[in-house]
Amino acid sequence: MQVHKYCWQQILLHWVSALVIGWALVSGFYVSGFDVEPATAHLVGFVNVGLTTLFIPVFLLRWLVRLVKARPGALNENPRARRAAQAVHEGMYWLTALVLLSGVLMMDRAIDVFGWFAISPLISDPSWLSAWLKLHVAANVVLTMVVALHVGAVILHECSGRQVLRRMLP
Repeated sequence: MQVHKYCWQQILLHWVSALVIGWALVSGFYVSGFDVEPATAHLVGFVNVGLTTLFIPVFLLRWLVRLVKARPGALNENPRARRAAQAVHEGMYWLTALVLLSGVLMMDRAIDVFGWFAISPLISDPSWLSAWLKLHVAANVVLTMVVALHVGAVILHECSGRQVLRRMLP
């Protein structure tokens, strides 16, 4: 049986992921790339650390749902285009996992989750902390480019008459 839409769990997890990842990327690059008040940088860091820490189990659930739930059939008949799309989607999952992992491992202080609970740093060696920070920044840059490619592909598909967005809407 051909599935034409994603199930509600896939749709919900996709849009929660899009909001969290979009917010974290935009706000993170904003405070690191522009001259902002220290209080603003601190607030964004506090929110991003808490939000992305809470997002980790949501992301893992999304990955699991992706593996066990059926996906809609491909809209593109070109096998190369289908393989490219699959590779980009797979890359987004792995890049997101790398961003989340490196984000945890680069922390030189407790991970404060909105004052509800804290997770002690897992690494204390400054050279390892620095390496994880560099990997985190690089992975975020690449993830931003891949997300932009993904959004661009959706726009291209929509403009060419292949309505991919409706498959990801309730």
